[in-house]
Amino acid sequence: MNVFLGMDIGTTGIKALAVNEAGKVEWSATKPLTMMTPHPAWAEQDPEMWWEGVVAILREIPHDFKVERIGLSGQMHTLVPLDGSGHVIRNAILWCDQRTQAECEYATRELGGEEAVIGYTGNPIYPGFTMPKILWIRNNEPENYKKIKTCLIAKDFIAWRLTGEFGAEPSDAAGSAMFDVANARWNEKLLEILDIDKNFLPPVRGSYQVRGKLRRELVFSDSLACTEVVSGGADNAVAALGLGIYKPGDCMISIGTSGTVLAVTGNKTPDKTGKLHFFNHAIPDTSYYMGVMLAAAASQNWFKDKMGPNLSWAQVEDGIEKTAPGADGLLWLPYLQGERTPHRNPNARGVLFGLSSMTDEMRVFRAVMEGITFGLRDSYELLKGMTEIKRVIVVGGGAKSPVWRKILAANMKAAINAPSIDEGGAYGAAMLAALGGGMSLEEVTSWAKAETATEPNEYDYERYDAIYEQFRELYKDLINRFDAVAKL
Repeated sequence: MNVFLGMDIGTTGIKALAVNEAGKVEWSATKPLTMMTPHPAWAEQDPEMWWEGVVAILREIPHDFKVERIGLSGQMHTLVPLDGSGHVIRNAILWCDQRTQAECEYATRELGGEEAVIGYTGNPIYPGFTMPKILWIRNNEPENYKKIKTCLIAKDFIAWRLTGEFGAEPSDAAGSAMFDVANARWNEKLLEILDIDKNFLPPVRGSYQVRGKLRRELVFSDSLACTEVVSGGADNAVAALGLGIYKPGDCMISIGTSGTVLAVTGNKTPDKTGKLHFFNHAIPDTSYYMGVMLAAAASQNWFKDKMGPNLSWAQVEDGIEKTAPGADGLLWLPYLQGERTPHRNPNARGVLFGLSSMTDEMRVFRAVMEGITFGLRDSYELLKGMTEIKRVIVVGGGAKSPVWRKILAANMKAAINAPSIDEGGAYGAAMLAALGGGMSLEEVTSWAKAETATEPNEYDYERYDAIYEQFRELYKDLINRFDAVAKL
């Protein structure tokens, strides 16, 4: 059986799917990963741990498969520095690592301020991005910095180990803070200003361009005898592709531990306010805007653990369904870990406002679900201001809740589609592998099918618009208090 193998190099695990030419998942495997936190706000992994997991997956592929190509997806921003012999110099610094605030401020200042930075790369410089990690090594580990020959992002490291060929591709490079998103190339002027050797960065190839053949020593069975490897892409872009989100006007709302709202566009203009990310998609000449909230389903899970540990999710869902919109005046600000979009405020905190003697746990659960939805709506409203949105698909744990889909539909004033296949980046990576072999985009994206849409209830429009306005005003009322408390 001919299959395409998609592998996603995540933070907590590696997921692999073997997908046939009709898009059916024929086999899957996962390998767990652990994260190291040697200091507060640091996050690291040993890239050799990723490689061991990938090799274990290759050894387990059923012998009756013929793997035509391997496609890759992976965590964005993560830095893997290599020396001239290709050895890993130090642990990878992950996307969620927050040690580089000083380097972000330095780079922004040297480049002429945030507006100028957005002109260079399409985005402000965030601590999680790749470039400030390089500066951090230069400032704090000079001996390691002197050894650097090549800088790779997570899935590009795996592509190199699979093929022996160095490379990058636009969707991951876009999150490095060194890439010109509008023109899809490394920004050499930025590198010159910051005195970063442009030779650190590998050549940029297309996301489904073949990187090379699988190295001979990795051909563990006849299943891998003729296997090629394509470049792959960043997790958000590849997960969106796996859902058929690739045309301008397509929008994906992801409700996992964190939340993202992503809209595909043909525009080449970044959000000059810096509130939205602007990244290249895995499809050529296509980009996307994206807003990120840091605690989406994490808020609901936190409250359930505290207030309803003995309740099933079915009971919670039923209770929310029976509670009126607005939860009788309760508002939840879902900022348990600060917030990125639209506030970019690490000092923001969760707030449950409007408690009264009639408040019970189901009203709280309803308010929390609505507060998370309002946080997602913040990004959605910004996206609508940047590009047209024609179709919305919701994924993640929250997508499985019918009542949550109803609340989303009423707030976004749009039909909310749930996919029949929600396999994340590994499925999209298999699509990239198929594209690399000559299948058309239309053929491959036909694999992605959505279930019947949840239509918005127009009677809830006015009600939710009023509650959403109070949600936004409550944050404004408390912003100075958040900052003051953070200094205590």
